[in-house]
Amino acid sequence: MGSGVSGERRRRAWAGLMAGAIAGFIALDLDLPSLVSFWEDRSFLVPAAAFVGAAVWPTPLRRLAMTGVALLAGLWLAVAFTPLTSWMREGLVREDPVQAADAVFVFASRIQEDGDPTTAAMSRLLRGLELVEEGRSSHLVVSEIPPPSGRYTPLARAWVERFVPSAEVLTVGPIRNTHDEARAVARLFGERGWTRVLAVTSPTHTRRAAACLEAQGLEVVAVPSVETRYDLERLERPGDRRESFSNLAHERLGLFVYRHRGWID
Repeated sequence: MGSGVSGERRRRAWAGLMAGAIAGFIALDLDLPSLVSFWEDRSFLVPAAAFVGAAVWPTPLRRLAMTGVALLAGLWLAVAFTPLTSWMREGLVREDPVQAADAVFVFASRIQEDGDPTTAAMSRLLRGLELVEEGRSSHLVVSEIPPPSGRYTPLARAWVERFVPSAEVLTVGPIRNTHDEARAVARLFGERGWTRVLAVTSPTHTRRAAACLEAQGLEVVAVPSVETRYDLERLERPGDRRESFSNLAHERLGLFVYRHRGWID
């Protein structure tokens, strides 16, 4: 009797291990940690979820855990094979007619610890440099994220020195979120007597980023950078839909939280 019960518990634990691992893979594939602004390495999700599944499956909480795994699987299918992400994209991208401004501000994105840019950081900085090279402004402003992220300023200065040597590079920060960035930029603009900013960031971030700057009293021209990680304009491939989901969901949640806190109108 005892060995039968013990054997059943082991079988359930193995089933929970597999179910938990599947849940971890789904969370990793959809990058769900980014919904709560967790940007560190996510690899631990799979073994952690597998361990939790193995611990919970032999207990009365098994049904609750099964429901959670089923919901995650359903979410993955909905993201990959329905127009869900296309609906989520609507209204997030803001692109204003480009015009001259007092400065070009490039919103921060993670820099590798060795100083090389990530995809988003490179795309944003390149678009900012294009605006400076076009003569829209002679001032380029970047912001820094605290370690372990590398520093944005040395990269910006190196690119400016090579491509637009007459431009001035200014830095704000360190910052922890978009609201911090907007306040830091507003202080800099106040000190300089500036009012209009060309705000450069990733397309899905433009709505919230511009709203934060406008809440600080600045005149904002939103300029999206190029999204290279997925085809945001089409979102026809399941891979593009899965890749874009975390960004879209993060911005939807961010708009809700920022409105609730009174940081944007």
